[in-house]
Amino acid sequence: MGALFSMLFQKIAGLLKWIGDLFVACFVAIWDLLKDLFCWMLDESLKIAVSAISTLDVSGISSNLAVFGQIPANVMQVMGALGVGQALAIIGAALAIRFLLQLIPFVRLGS
Repeated sequence: MGALFSMLFQKIAGLLKWIGDLFVACFVAIWDLLKDLFCWMLDESLKIAVSAISTLDVSGISSNLAVFGQIPANVMQVMGALGVGQALAIIGAALAIRFLLQLIPFVRLGS
């Protein structure tokens, strides 16, 4: 009779262990689902951003770039001597840094 009870207790313990393992597996599956949901939302928002950017017409920008090739050589020499290229690079870098700083919360730097 004692062997019957010990076998019954082993079966009940095995069943409870299986239920516990199932419970843990369910939580792991839910965690994986939430991670995948976050990645899916990020992927879909990036797809929307790509489609929005691809609809922009940038043909005007590329057609106006040919104008810089028509600047006379002596004007280009004077612009190079005055450092116009370096000045524009410094201004562009300053604007890029300012725009990046605007993305940080609570850092508005007077604007």
